[in-house]
Amino acid sequence: MKITKRIMMIILLILVVIGGTGCMSSEGKILNYLEDKYGEKFAVEGKQKGSLLFPDMYGRDKLYVYPEGKPEQIFEAGQSQSKEIHYYDGYISAIWGDELTKSLNDQLEKYLPKESIYRVFVNSSEDDARFKDLSLYEYIKNENNKLMVVLEVAIRTDGEPNLDEYSTGLYQAFEVIKNLQTKYCTLSVGFVDKSEDKMADYIRTSNVNNLPWSNLDAQVYGYLMVDDRYNFHNPEELMKYYKVAEE
Repeated sequence: MKITKRIMMIILLILVVIGGTGCMSSEGKILNYLEDKYGEKFAVEGKQKGSLLFPDMYGRDKLYVYPEGKPEQIFEAGQSQSKEIHYYDGYISAIWGDELTKSLNDQLEKYLPKESIYRVFVNSSEDDARFKDLSLYEYIKNENNKLMVVLEVAIRTDGEPNLDEYSTGLYQAFEVIKNLQTKYCTLSVGFVDKSEDKMADYIRTSNVNNLPWSNLDAQVYGYLMVDDRYNFHNPEELMKYYKVAEE
């Protein structure tokens, strides 16, 4: 056992030395990749460390970044788990999500309550820089509709929500998303206490923070999450999928 521990310590020491010999950090490499690819500067909001010993198995470093001055377009970028050096990013999806949030604003605000905070996200594997300046509507029409659109909504309430007040509006808001004619669409709604002051940031980052309503460190009364596979045809049937949050 002593030999095994010594070998492990030597391996760790070698890895630390290699990592500190002047080579560019993983953060710098990822940022260089993004800036070379898109011709823009990006700001780092957060970082998730990968596995030092087993990156192929447990993942490598990843960043949460956004183009400078546009924190609403936050996305994930990093190096793949494969042995070959290959970088990935979600910038195109972030651009399209921001486009939809703005272009659908007038329609969605007709149906969502004033107390709500929302964003529209696009989940796509598309990362070709040539689509950076292409409208999502043009992409769906001329290229591919096999992507997912997610409407994420936080409704701030004064105590337990009266679901009858929200059913029709949420149903119609989801219809707006479905009318985009993408292959997949999802509605995710959380009913949170109006005293919560971090919901705007939660919604802004929900495409990368991977925090479900049930695990949110906030007063969540309940949540609703459905997609186009669910079988409902009116507001009343939609609200049957509402779940009360466990205390």
